[in-house]
Amino acid sequence: MKVILSRKGMDSESGRVASPILPDGTLLSLPIPDRKSKKKYEDIQYKGQNYRDIITRLHPDFDFESYPTCHLDPDIYEDIDDRPVDWVPAFGQWGVAATHLDKSCVDVGDIFLFYGMFRQTEIKNGKLSYIKGAPIRHIIYGYMEIGEVIKDDKEIASNYNWHPHSIEPFYTNNRIYISKKYSTFHYDDALVLTQKDQPRRSVWQLPSFFAEKGIAISWQGHNHPVIKGDSSILKTASRGQEFVITTDTKEQEENLSDWVKEIISHK
Repeated sequence: MKVILSRKGMDSESGRVASPILPDGTLLSLPIPDRKSKKKYEDIQYKGQNYRDIITRLHPDFDFESYPTCHLDPDIYEDIDDRPVDWVPAFGQWGVAATHLDKSCVDVGDIFLFYGMFRQTEIKNGKLSYIKGAPIRHIIYGYMEIGEVIKDDKEIASNYNWHPHSIEPFYTNNRIYISKKYSTFHYDDALVLTQKDQPRRSVWQLPSFFAEKGIAISWQGHNHPVIKGDSSILKTASRGQEFVITTDTKEQEENLSDWVKEIISHK
């Protein structure tokens, strides 16, 4: 089994808005702007409140005139849109990131752990707002076990026309990953990747076994996890999308499997 830490949702370059940790603990990933898409931010909602209103409350200066539509991907949240009867949770990828997944032999049975930049919110004076001084951190907000990989554009357009990767002109090296199992998470400290009290969200605190032999995280160049106390610290590569975790010993495979099981228990 391979595990892919997949960065998704708005970030410092795409949208520039931290996704909210809602007061009820929901990790609500905000999809990035996408002029190619036909889906407007007001077309999707969480508990009766559309995403445009949520974003406006958190970031009043967001430019909806320039970026009215969004790239809803991975599409793993239930009940946020008018779903077609044949809807299934899915995730699309293309270009260099897709080639990297292919070279890493990512396939059926492997698991995506989706993470993004999040910030704690509160209801203040009846309105949703970020908590003053709350840090922006990288947090895992959902997962998907791959049940099928579809790379044929015609099949994607015909059978999954609700997905942004079905829109012509098709992306280079286009594909979608169809879910076998999936879920989104409520906040828990175990889901936080960013090192505690670290101002740079790209510096991660992982279990100690990540710094041991027999396990590797792709796309990191010369960066490697180093032991600090009972954890390992990794200065992650900037702007990476898909970090593929592989193991080559039985012990590390078991360590990785146990860690994933712990992560996906936070439904």
